[in-house]
Amino acid sequence: MNDTIRRYLKIYEEKREEIESRLREFKDMLQRSDEEVFAELCFCLCTPQTKARSADTAISMLKEASLLLHGDEGSIASVLRGSGVRFPEAKARYIIAARTYLKSLKNLPSDALKAREWLVKNVKGLGYKEASHFLRNIGYEGLAILDRHILRGMKEAGIIEEVPKSLTRRTYLTLEKKFMQLAKDLGMRPGALDLVMWADKTGEVFK
Repeated sequence: MNDTIRRYLKIYEEKREEIESRLREFKDMLQRSDEEVFAELCFCLCTPQTKARSADTAISMLKEASLLLHGDEGSIASVLRGSGVRFPEAKARYIIAARTYLKSLKNLPSDALKAREWLVKNVKGLGYKEASHFLRNIGYEGLAILDRHILRGMKEAGIIEEVPKSLTRRTYLTLEKKFMQLAKDLGMRPGALDLVMWADKTGEVFK
């Protein structure tokens, strides 16, 4: 057991209540309104190459201004840009296009892998990482959110030798299995381990 693994176990012990509370909040998401679930999707659309806090701020501002469901591309892009979201014009287009699926998001396949494949195929701007993130945030289990924090953490834990420069579907699924095995070995649910690794890198339990 290396120092990184010991650190993860310590973080989980210290923050277990907060982590489990956050996971319960995710489980409750599908009981909320269509707009709330859609907002979570839009948050995940905004996160690539952007700090999660910046994306969260942008989505909150769009909701407050009634732009998330009704704003045009320019208005949405302006809020994203002002909040520090990268590639605001492209992501504004993704948000508008995703409105097509507003009523579908609470009726995705119950199987996490099938739900993810549907999202990646149908929602422009969602790759495997973003689709996994969204599904975790609405209560699905058994997926890995392989962003840079998690991949670096896996390397530090000795689970992978190098952080890949890009993630093909095949590479993603291969690394996901390694993440799942690590979670199992540590006695954590995958969603809990993700939050532990995020807390290790950022100092907070977020989403």
